[in-house]
Amino acid sequence: MFDWRKIDIQNISKTSLIIFHLIFIISILIVDGYPQTNDILHLFKITPLDGNLKFINGIFGPGYTYYTLIFSNNLNILSTIILSLGILCSVLINSLLKSFTQINKDNNSIVYIISILFHLILLITIGFNHSDSIFILLLYNGILIFIYGYFFKEKSSLCFLGLLLIGVSVLFRHHGIFFVFLIFLNFLAFEHYKKNRLMIFLKKYILFVIILAIPTIISQIHLYSIDALVNWQTSFKLHYFFYGDTWGNWRDLKYVLESEEIRNFNILKVNINDAQDAILSHLRGVLRIVYPFIGCFLLAFYVSKEKIILYSLAFFLIFILIVLAGYHRGYYPGIFFCYMSVLISFKHISQKKICLYLILIFLIGHLVYVTDNYSRDVIKRFQVNRDIKNNIVPFLKKENIDYQNIFSDDYNFYTNKIDGKMHRLCNWGGWVLNHPYLADYYPREVLLKNDKKYCDVKVFITRDKALADEYKEKGKFKNLYKTNFYYLLI
Repeated sequence: MFDWRKIDIQNISKTSLIIFHLIFIISILIVDGYPQTNDILHLFKITPLDGNLKFINGIFGPGYTYYTLIFSNNLNILSTIILSLGILCSVLINSLLKSFTQINKDNNSIVYIISILFHLILLITIGFNHSDSIFILLLYNGILIFIYGYFFKEKSSLCFLGLLLIGVSVLFRHHGIFFVFLIFLNFLAFEHYKKNRLMIFLKKYILFVIILAIPTIISQIHLYSIDALVNWQTSFKLHYFFYGDTWGNWRDLKYVLESEEIRNFNILKVNINDAQDAILSHLRGVLRIVYPFIGCFLLAFYVSKEKIILYSLAFFLIFILIVLAGYHRGYYPGIFFCYMSVLISFKHISQKKICLYLILIFLIGHLVYVTDNYSRDVIKRFQVNRDIKNNIVPFLKKENIDYQNIFSDDYNFYTNKIDGKMHRLCNWGGWVLNHPYLADYYPREVLLKNDKKYCDVKVFITRDKALADEYKEKGKFKNLYKTNFYYLLI
């Protein structure tokens, strides 16, 4: 029988993490540091605005504005910070595992393998998504530092630092509030069922809650004082959840968002059949992604019979339901619930080889799935970026075009080879059109009338030939230039 103990898993783990980060950095260089999602570009449209306008952001938290006030809205700086946080959490997980295996002498290899699989799944899932990476990496590092300080080193300073990082992470994503609340309940359940010290440390737990809440409380007081407590997340997201398929062309989102139907949306008035169909449809989509983790929960409980695992599963499912409308972007913090459950029961799992192999199959399978998605995205970005770099940039430079002169219908149009500030590029706008500064921004009109409050359009870039022909016929643009992926109207 194969003996796990003969494997020098610690060195293999370190080497694997180093190789992963090198490959990750290479993939970023291949796409010129291009972010995987365009939300960060929209966020950077808001953060340079004057007064309280820079803090009004109804979809994301105020953390991005606070960040830009400290570091600027330079994408390269943010990219460097994200890479650094990713490397830091790899260092921390390795240190935590080393401490864990020093206490638990048996089956160290299994602990390392399972932990590294969870770790890589999380990092590859968020990838190079700037608008989510900074949230999840601050959260992840905070949790690791807290665990290291509370359970292994018993240092209050590490506990407080970890809690503060967790608290700060919430400022970047609203659903982080729900996650932190649920993960703290999970921590209390662990303290009660595994350590039997819930009432003994009650004052300490209250102090933990206060530290967690400090960043949010200070932020809310600040936003209230400057009249920047504006939130359109609820009506926007919920209406899209139930009726997104009726919105039509995303280019006309401005008109959709200004409709009475969305502005006065009330979830209590949703037709029961519509609600049922939408929820079931989204749940099927969720289950296709998270079933490996549900499988891990059930296997861990089967072999250990630990009540805490059922509580963790319940918290996981509650969180999934809370972020259901945006599960494809929001489910990954829930991985922590699963990881902790598997770790709690690892001794029992190691004795039941079939359960161990099934968990490994679930985790490796999901790792392959997220890796495939990430690699496909990198390849696609590389192909598009090569076209932009080789065929569009030289043309724009020859015409003395910078970002403020470009209007694009492609939300993902970006290159760091063009002069000017990236956030000055004009496009259809997406969710950012809810912002009060853009109250009079009607993309089609701005494109044709060239309202210089928003843009100074000299070139229109699109991937849609029909749209290119439409705007050429309208007479504003005279010349058409074709590349591998784009049409440029001058």
